[in-house]
Amino acid sequence: MRASAGGAAAAAVASVLPAGCARDYPQASADGVVLEALTEKEYAVARAAAEALLPAVPVDPGVVARAIDRELALVGDPVRADMKSVLGLIEHLTFLSGHRRRFTALTPGQRRANLEGWARSRFALRRGAFQAVRGFVNYFAYVQPETRALTRFPGSWPEQGVSVTIPAVDFGEVV
Repeated sequence: MRASAGGAAAAAVASVLPAGCARDYPQASADGVVLEALTEKEYAVARAAAEALLPAVPVDPGVVARAIDRELALVGDPVRADMKSVLGLIEHLTFLSGHRRRFTALTPGQRRANLEGWARSRFALRRGAFQAVRGFVNYFAYVQPETRALTRFPGSWPEQGVSVTIPAVDFGEVV
């Protein structure tokens, strides 16, 4: 995101956006989540995006947001910093789609329409931000066991009782 002039400008804008307080974003507390990488506001935006993008998928949006938080804690920067910036921009730039309220204050239908505006934007940065959010949301939704009926994924080999032995490899002396 920071590689282009637009990305640098977006990162600058995201850094000055209001943080919000816990009472404005109670979703993490209501879900009983101890956040590892995201703020309460960023978690609420990820959860709201999951609600908008997965209307007929049998997975709890809170589970998706929790998984995003956990993975961002593991992956670290620059991925974590970029995703946090994207979530902040999506929360506060709803006026670009004609809305006066924050992303998390919109209905799921309005959120989806807002995100579709990002997807169709003439600006590569907005399209890229949408792709990042959609990619994270879809990945962390479809790896959940609740979606196996949709994907027909039978589970990992150990879950299926398949034992896989990986032989040791001798690479010789490393110089």
